[in-house]
Amino acid sequence: MQDLDDRVQKLRAIFQDSVTAVQMADEASANEALEAYQSLRHASDRLFDLLIVLENTGQTVSTVRALANHFFLANVLDRVSEPIAEVLNNIAACLPGIAKPDGTRIQSGPVQPGASPPPQVTAFVRTFDHESEWREAMLIGRAFTVLKRHPFSNARTKAVADAATRIKQLGYPFSIRSGRYQIRSESIENIVGEIWRCLHRLGCINALSNIMRVALESQVYAYEQILFGRKYAGGYGDRLPGVPIGLLYNIAVKLPALGSNERNARSFWDKAICMARDLVAMLDLEPYSQFAFLGLDAQALEDGLRRVAHYDHCFALRQWHLSFTLQFLAVFFGESFDADMKQRLGWNVADAIQLAQVLKAHARPGTQVVPNSRLLETGFGPGVFKSMLPFFAHREGEANKNYRSPFGAAGPDVIFKPLILLKGNSVVLPAASVLGPAMFEATFAAWRTNRTDKEIDSLKGDGTERLTKYLFAKHGLQPCFENAKYDLGEQGAGECDLVFEDEENIILVECKAKALTRGAMTGIQGDALLDFAGGLFASQAQALRHERILRSEEAIHFRDGTRLELRDRHITRLTVTLLDHGALQDRWMLRSVYNALLSAEVTCDPCYTKKKQVKEFNEKLRMFQEETRLLEAAGQDINAHPLNAASASVAQLDVILESVQSLSEVRTRLSTRMTFSTFNVLLEYFHQQKMRGQGQPS
Repeated sequence: MQDLDDRVQKLRAIFQDSVTAVQMADEASANEALEAYQSLRHASDRLFDLLIVLENTGQTVSTVRALANHFFLANVLDRVSEPIAEVLNNIAACLPGIAKPDGTRIQSGPVQPGASPPPQVTAFVRTFDHESEWREAMLIGRAFTVLKRHPFSNARTKAVADAATRIKQLGYPFSIRSGRYQIRSESIENIVGEIWRCLHRLGCINALSNIMRVALESQVYAYEQILFGRKYAGGYGDRLPGVPIGLLYNIAVKLPALGSNERNARSFWDKAICMARDLVAMLDLEPYSQFAFLGLDAQALEDGLRRVAHYDHCFALRQWHLSFTLQFLAVFFGESFDADMKQRLGWNVADAIQLAQVLKAHARPGTQVVPNSRLLETGFGPGVFKSMLPFFAHREGEANKNYRSPFGAAGPDVIFKPLILLKGNSVVLPAASVLGPAMFEATFAAWRTNRTDKEIDSLKGDGTERLTKYLFAKHGLQPCFENAKYDLGEQGAGECDLVFEDEENIILVECKAKALTRGAMTGIQGDALLDFAGGLFASQAQALRHERILRSEEAIHFRDGTRLELRDRHITRLTVTLLDHGALQDRWMLRSVYNALLSAEVTCDPCYTKKKQVKEFNEKLRMFQEETRLLEAAGQDINAHPLNAASASVAQLDVILESVQSLSEVRTRLSTRMTFSTFNVLLEYFHQQKMRGQGQPS
């Protein structure tokens, strides 16, 4: 099996042989080349006969499309590859992804009511070692190109190529390998540095104001936050790459407060936007179609999840509704730490809650500058406020001071403190929605000083469960089982964190305190996969065992003598995380990678620093695969299992449960069997509420 780069060289040679053998400059010569075939349809069918085989060659029509995209991108560098891309695109347009088991074509046409679908197998594509077949296919593809049968129409590839063209014009070198542009880390840092210099003309305050304005104009604003989500080209149409709000934000917070007062600061702002957009477009993180994640196999799993998490870092911000922060801090920490923190730090959780209340009064969706004196007017003692500032405010120019690249895992530290302290005794409030998570991070970082790992993990786990239980209790919903353990011998052992039930529903809640790491945010290989494994996937694998026992045994008998009975009720498996994991959290991401997980096994180099996490992931994978096999053997439709899944952070869950009346309504809101492909839990909920005619969410 050849890798993509070997295939590229082979195809380039075959294409050149075809061009040398048969010249084709216009429609007349193209039609002449096709005279050996009875019609254009016959020529198209001939491609099937030439290239489709049942033997697993490791190549399908998707491989041909990937090669077409590679040559289209390569054309930016060599200016001679676009014709090959067009030819491969025409060939791919005539090849199916499936065939009959005897290797013949499945005829297209309307499906007759009640008729069973014809048996089918994967249609593999002949390898490029079969040069005579590929030379004939190349001739047909070249003729179709001249006749404009199937013009190249990949919106994603065109946008990436256009961005690379502009980056090339600016003088930054790069290469192409395996269908992606490869740009050296020094070049990326130089581009980020140039964006910083452009934004420096505006200064931190104006740059942040502009960035938040663009975000608010281009995204949905609801639930006191900006709902960032994937956007797609309409139909087969093209579109410009999106503006990477996250990248620009992480650069802007590094700036001094005031700019250099250039008269043409607007031109520098425009240049910064263009460079940031083109840089991130070259990284090829954006999906331009709702079908971008369909068919993701085990081999592409790590790469796919890494790009998903890196997209969130470049295009979104970590947020929640600021009004929730007061409840979050109070319930998560409780009051037991207040005396110790007051003695050690001069402030405690109660003071942090008061600061959150003060910031809520001043914060807005956009950027604000507030004098310290106005914050003190609300009753804060000057001494307490002064003792809190080092924990809750970056000094001007200090936030993200090591941020030089969207790949720099050590760089983005602005998320750990909510404020930027200016030299003139004022503070910058970047946006109300980003203050809440940073308030928690700052309070937690102060609390954890001199704490053991066991104490830290205990608070995070217990705090997540307390918050989850509190959110349901706000609406009169109490768990029937808490931390209920069972050991059913051959049937398996486990623990249900929280279980809610009524006459129609069982909601199995698994709480996960693990946060998304900065390595996952910034594209470090393996980190997104392991964060996904330790968050959404681990909890869903555990809950899948609970569901399998319920469906096969009709009940789970817990160690304390109680039992949870199925009684033919709806089962929903809900993962609740302490903090938002972005698209890795979205249940439709789980659905997209479900089949890949059923055949995946993860390996790593012996020197990899996270071997223990890899081992744990493989254990969860084996458990997930075995539970799925057992459910399928019991007659369950495995395609329905991911549709029973639901996921939300505690802050997202607070929004989703607003005014809920019953567990049936909870189930409907959490696990509606449709998606808008935004890969944002709250944006999905926003669109669902709007579709149901429940008014404009606030």
